[in-house]
Amino acid sequence: MARRMVPSSFECDCGHQSHFCEGTVRDMEAESRRRHKRMHLLDSEAEEHAIEFEEGVATAVICPKQGRRKLTGWLNP
Repeated sequence: MARRMVPSSFECDCGHQSHFCEGTVRDMEAESRRRHKRMHLLDSEAEEHAIEFEEGVATAVICPKQGRRKLTGWLNP
């Protein structure tokens, strides 16, 4: 299960972690809310993962190996 890590990082089922600035994630949340459509935030790794936002909420991690993995909650350290 893909998880969101506090405050602006995400972990895929494959173990890959995507880290972004808090402002970038806030901007994507606001933009997806404003446009009323799904939007993707891409990381810059060789095996590029995308974070999907819909209606102001991060909903999934798009993995190049495993496909779309729904975000199930926050990772508790």
